Amino acid sequence: MTLDLAGIASTADARHDATETIVGGAPSTVVHDQTIRNGEARLAAELGVTDWLATGLIFPVRVFNTSIQYLDPSGQPVQIENPYIHHHDETLIGLGDPWIYGRVARATAGFTLGARLGTTLPLGRTVPDPFALGDQGIAHEHSQFGTGTFTAIAGLEASRQLGPVHVDAALLTIQSVYENRHGYQAGDRYAIAAGAASALGTKLFRFRATAEAVWETAESWSGVVHTDDGNIGRTDVLAGVSATWIATEDWHLGLELKVPVYTHVKGGQLDALGFIGLSVGTHFHAFGEEEGEGDHHHHHDDDHDPDDVAMPTDWTNLDKVDVSTDGSAPPLTPVLGKVTVFDFWATWCKPCKVVDHELAALARRFPTELAVRKLDVVDDDSPASQTYVKEAKLPHVKVFGRDGKLLWERSAPPLVLIAEIEKLLQPAQPRAAP
Repeated sequence: MTLDLAGIASTADARHDATETIVGGAPSTVVHDQTIRNGEARLAAELGVTDWLATGLIFPVRVFNTSIQYLDPSGQPVQIENPYIHHHDETLIGLGDPWIYGRVARATAGFTLGARLGTTLPLGRTVPDPFALGDQGIAHEHSQFGTGTFTAIAGLEASRQLGPVHVDAALLTIQSVYENRHGYQAGDRYAIAAGAASALGTKLFRFRATAEAVWETAESWSGVVHTDDGNIGRTDVLAGVSATWIATEDWHLGLELKVPVYTHVKGGQLDALGFIGLSVGTHFHAFGEEEGEGDHHHHHDDDHDPDDVAMPTDWTNLDKVDVSTDGSAPPLTPVLGKVTVFDFWATWCKPCKVVDHELAALARRFPTELAVRKLDVVDDDSPASQTYVKEAKLPHVKVFGRDGKLLWERSAPPLVLIAEIEKLLQPAQPRAAP
C-alpha cells in the first residue's frame, strides 16, 4: 500500500467588468480586480490487490483566499455600493470531492500500460445559484469546493524505461453528467501529460520534467451558461519540474514547480501565475505479508526508487528463465557465451523487485550478452536457501562469465549489484600493441 500527502498552492488573477453604482456617483462600468490564492492538501492512498490491479482514494482539503478591489475604467480604485453582494475579501477552508478509483497495469513489449476508472464523491461544499441571487441583490458566493454530483473519472497511462530515463504519458478525463440540487453542472475536464524522470547519476534523488495541457468546458446553472462571470471554458498548458528525495526504502519527499506557458480563457479573465507543491509519501504492507514473517532473511533496504517496485517488470523476448519457483535447488547451469546472472529472490523481499526491474533493463540493453536465471528461495528453510544463499542477505546473485566459470557472488543493495554486473557487459577495451 502506498500513501502520499501532497500540498499544492497556486495564485491567480481574475478581472471582469460589471455595471455598479459608485458611492456618491451614478451606475457605471467597474472593473472587479480579484486575486485568488488556492491551497490544497491531498492524501492519496493506493492498495495493490494483485500484481496488476490496485484500488485508490484521493482525499482533498482545500483553502480558498480571495481579495478584491474595484477600479474605474482608467484603473483608479473606487468604492461601490453594496460591495459584499458579489465579491469580498475572505478565506474559506473545506473538504473537496474525494476520488475513488480502480487502476490496472500490465507490462508488454517494453512498455507498462495502465488504465483507471472511478468517480468523485459529492462531499465538497457547494453554493446556491449565485447569478439568481445576484439578480435579486442578495449576497452570494461563486467559490465551490465540490460539484455536488458524482462525476466519472477515466484515464490511460503508458511508461517505458529508456536507459537511465523513465518516460511516461497519461490521458485523463472527468465527465460531469448531471446537475446538482442547486442546478449547477460542472464543466467536463480533459488533460494530457508527458514526463521524463531520471536519477541523474545520484542514488538518493529522482528528478522529473513534465509538460501538460488541460481543457475545461463551460459550467452551467439550470442549463444556462453565464458569460459575465464564472467558468465558461479555458485551456492551460503548463511546464513543470520536480525533485524527489528517496529518504529511505519506505519514505520519500518531493518538491514540484509548475508554470503556465499558455493560457486561453473565455469570458472573465482568470490567469494562473504558477503552482508549487510539496509531497511526502510512504508505502507499507497492509496485510503484513512481508514484514510479518520474522524468520525470513534480512534484506538490504536502500538504493531504489519506490516507483520501480510498483511497476510489473516486462521480460518479453529477453533471456530470462525461472529455474526454481518453489524453493527447490536445481543445479546452476550457466549459458556459455553470455554473462549469466543467477538471481535469488523472494516475494517478501522488496529490494529484490528493484533488482528484477533493473536486470530486465540491462537485458534489454545487452540482449546478446546477458542471461538471467531466477530462483525463488521462498523461505529460509527451503533447499534453494540452504544450498545457495545460506546466511547471506537478499537480494543475492551469483554471476558466471561467458566461459561458464563463477566470477563472483554477492549480497548488496540493488543498484550496487546492477552496477557491478553492468561492468561485465561493457565492450572490452583493446590492448595496446606491445
